[in-house]
Amino acid sequence: MDISPRKLRAAYRSGSFRPSDVAAHVLSRLNGADQSGVWISTASPGNVMAAARALDARIGEIDKLPLYGLVFSVKDCIDVAGEQTTSACPEFAYVANETSPVVADAVSAGAIYVGKTNMDQFATGLVGVRSPYGIARNPHNPDYIPGGSSSGAAVSVATGTSSFAFGTDTGGSGRVPASYCGVTGFKPAPGAFSQRGMVYACRSFDTISLYTRDPSDGYDVYRVLARRDPADSFSPLECAGWTEQASPARPLRIATPRLDQLKFFGNPETERLFGDALHRLRRLDLPVVAVDFSPFTSINDLMFFGPFLAERDVSIGAFLDAHPDAGVKIVRDIVLGSRKFSAADAYRASYAVKEVQRGLRAFWDAHDALVVPTVGTVLRIQDVARDPLTANFNNGYYTNYANPLGLAAIAVPNAMTGAGVPYGVTFLAPAGRERLLADLARAFTDSAVGH
Repeated sequence: MDISPRKLRAAYRSGSFRPSDVAAHVLSRLNGADQSGVWISTASPGNVMAAARALDARIGEIDKLPLYGLVFSVKDCIDVAGEQTTSACPEFAYVANETSPVVADAVSAGAIYVGKTNMDQFATGLVGVRSPYGIARNPHNPDYIPGGSSSGAAVSVATGTSSFAFGTDTGGSGRVPASYCGVTGFKPAPGAFSQRGMVYACRSFDTISLYTRDPSDGYDVYRVLARRDPADSFSPLECAGWTEQASPARPLRIATPRLDQLKFFGNPETERLFGDALHRLRRLDLPVVAVDFSPFTSINDLMFFGPFLAERDVSIGAFLDAHPDAGVKIVRDIVLGSRKFSAADAYRASYAVKEVQRGLRAFWDAHDALVVPTVGTVLRIQDVARDPLTANFNNGYYTNYANPLGLAAIAVPNAMTGAGVPYGVTFLAPAGRERLLADLARAFTDSAVGH
């Protein structure tokens, strides 16, 4: 059963399926082998079926409910009232009193919640293996990581148990798993979605993100949910996400890093696959020019090796202090290790980001989007076990800078490696160009051989 948003809504309109049919199908799949490590908790089957049957009776309102009958999952650092939020740490678990506004809006628009998905603990990691709840099984090759931190969310979409899924993205968590799982990861610019009702990693620039199979579906869900939240102190007075710039009538101008700044970490196969992606763009009459990528990467170290880590201490440091045996060791060490940085270090980091933003103004006037590999190489579980910090940071080379710089991004599939693991690309642009990114991503994915 294809439960992707556009296909499913068409099936509802034709009478081929009812929401209760889809909900029953998804519930029957949640204990399947391909769901190993995906779910931390699932909703009561009775509640799921009751919600679905209520929608059966509202088929006449499908045009008023833009997410009618779509089944969705929620990364387990985002609150759903009455459900447990663990952030992949059992000792941290609490039952949420309120639902994240983004999730609540999805339900109000007709979507059906089915469960909370696994993740790198406290959203600290880009690998998807830092969880006491197991490792979400990569649906293409179980020897390889699913990517993190929103691992379970991406796998739930890739395996067809979610029409769309909510992840989060701080340094790449909404994009890296999309590459490893062969789906679309859509990350709007910070501020487009409310931050309330979530366990923060870096509150200054966290954002909820979306997984779908198709980039157009991701954009459609985003357009339903993006809004200013007056109760969120980090919600902007105006959000460019819903006052979007029109796509230019001229051909898009796309930038990519200079050859000497591309990193594939010793993997000639992924280097070739990204080169193929650039050729595909050029065949679509989309000029791609090499540019200096160093302004972007100049702030990468701030994410996992710099003072931005202190925001994780603000969020969960007191809990870790009070529970000295809690937490995956590497996550605990990373968070508490942030205490070596001073307030002066944090200000210097903030100034550095502002300087890069200022320096990139002319860049974004000259270019509509930036295209990069989503990850440099593909990693096996044993690769991460052997050197967890380097592996994690390498996965963030093309992702860590995006949120501090206020960029939107969409990660989409590109090709398959010889090991059968998907390998994707990411398109990035400033806030307000989300539609442009979605259109560009759709043109790219439609151009794939055999699409």
